[in-house]
Amino acid sequence: MPQVSEKYLETRKNNIAKSAINVFSKKGYSNASMKDIMNEAKVSRGGLYAHFENIDSVFITALKYDDSLQVNQLLTPNLKEPLLPQLNAWIYDILLSIQNKEINLVRAKSEFFLSHDIEEVPYLRERHERLSQNIQQFINKGIEKGEFKKQIDVSSFCELLISMIDGVMLHQYYQYSSNTNLLDILNLMNKMIENILI
Repeated sequence: MPQVSEKYLETRKNNIAKSAINVFSKKGYSNASMKDIMNEAKVSRGGLYAHFENIDSVFITALKYDDSLQVNQLLTPNLKEPLLPQLNAWIYDILLSIQNKEINLVRAKSEFFLSHDIEEVPYLRERHERLSQNIQQFINKGIEKGEFKKQIDVSSFCELLISMIDGVMLHQYYQYSSNTNLLDILNLMNKMIENILI
């Protein structure tokens, strides 16, 4: 029997994760099944279970894969330009990404995060801490450059910013209100952030 390389297995696992993203985007986490993922990925039951124990393990792998694609969405300061517009543009890009209804994990993430304890899924804390540290580094660069106030509680500001972004994403995805305009919300967020930082 021929040996299968680690690279082949990793590629196959990533291909299943890509297909799973499509399933979770359409059905959310709660309504997705292993059968849905098998059909989307065009793999046999044995092929799927060779890589994944259950729907949770598929979702975590799909989330990690999606996060790896989002790396370019981390804040990378261009120190030759003012930082506040860069922060606002980053927030704008993240919030506008939810308008892609074809591949959008907002619903699935909210369902998964609310139904799992962070202690049983350590990756959830890791990804949050990575994002928080990234924003904190950006804000600290602004403080060093003299663009942002020195007396900011950077850690609390980052937690508030992440919570606001998460809240707006959920609100927009589920369309709780029919008369809200995302650009109006973004403009208000920009003013609030400016008042805190400058």
